[in-house]
Amino acid sequence: MTWILGVGSFVLSLFLIAHLLLALVLIIPTWRICTRAGFSGALSLFHLVPVIGSFIVMAVLAFSAWPAGEASPPGRR
Repeated sequence: MTWILGVGSFVLSLFLIAHLLLALVLIIPTWRICTRAGFSGALSLFHLVPVIGSFIVMAVLAFSAWPAGEASPPGRR
């Protein structure tokens, strides 16, 4: 019966390691995007929050006005 707890903790540790690796891969490009858009690069650290962190970053970038200005499509001004 105790082997079930061992397997569960092993799976949980694999999930946490995979999450941290993916978050670290996403933080560097997101940091650059945020600074080019005029936001603080620390916004990209939300990727460390499990499950909803990436959605928070995407929502901020998608629905807020960028302090550095947005690029307009070609032919529109």
